[in-house]
Amino acid sequence: MAASWVVFALIGAVGIGCAPVAQPGPFELIEDRAWKAVNRKHRGQDGIYLQATFHTFAYEIAKAYATAELQELDQGQLESRLKELIYRHAISDYPAADGTDINSLYFQYLVYYNPSFDPSNRLQKKIFDNWTAQYVRQVLDKVYDRKFPMLRDHYDERWGLTLYSRLVFYIYLDNTESELEPHIADIGERTFLVDDQGNRYSPSGLAGPYPYDSNRPKDIYLKEKLVYPVFFPNRQADRKTPIVTPQSSFLQLEIEGLGQEKVRRLRWDLPLQYPEVPVRRLPSAAERSAAQ
Repeated sequence: MAASWVVFALIGAVGIGCAPVAQPGPFELIEDRAWKAVNRKHRGQDGIYLQATFHTFAYEIAKAYATAELQELDQGQLESRLKELIYRHAISDYPAADGTDINSLYFQYLVYYNPSFDPSNRLQKKIFDNWTAQYVRQVLDKVYDRKFPMLRDHYDERWGLTLYSRLVFYIYLDNTESELEPHIADIGERTFLVDDQGNRYSPSGLAGPYPYDSNRPKDIYLKEKLVYPVFFPNRQADRKTPIVTPQSSFLQLEIEGLGQEKVRRLRWDLPLQYPEVPVRRLPSAAERSAAQ
């Protein structure tokens, strides 16, 4: 494995001369290519810049690898972080208004496994923790399934383009090259997702269109830059049919009434094209030394 890692490390060494210039590592290069696959941007004629990153499961995995590489973590530490990522999304609160609260692992445990679950009971809490840990391990096993590329659009019905059944976008606005200061206080309510059948969906969170109240814009008008996330439950109005499936051809974000453009659109054609990951295991300290 050490030899194969040395070969993989050469990906990050292309173009290196004698000068001791720090070069990006192989996983950093993969993360950059994955980011380009999920990122879309648009600058309007009014100078307002719009960019959105589609936070797919594959992109989150690529980010975790790049960060672990930079921090010189080992494979066990990386997998612990991936487990925490899976757990955090699966156990987080969901808005009850749109029916997606049933998605939470905690809620599912109460409904299907132990309606009388008492978290203050140590034995019951241990059983619940073991149950959630088993679920997290099963998802991680799908990530490392050798029959498939590690970065891909579909892992199971909850993970892929979605992070535990939610389509997650982070949107960036910038008016530093525009004379306009558009109204943004309600920007989440003017942000929509459109599927390949023309259906439009509003984001849903614990604070209206925002995941949390802290995600609401602090200013009424855009002052230089703004980043806000929007989550879309992967369910149509019937609360059963998914918005995106392996057969979907594209997704599109639309923002209405921002600046002088009636509608700004960003489109992701599907399936997304991720880079291949030749080596799935982070190198040990000895392997890193051999690659230098």
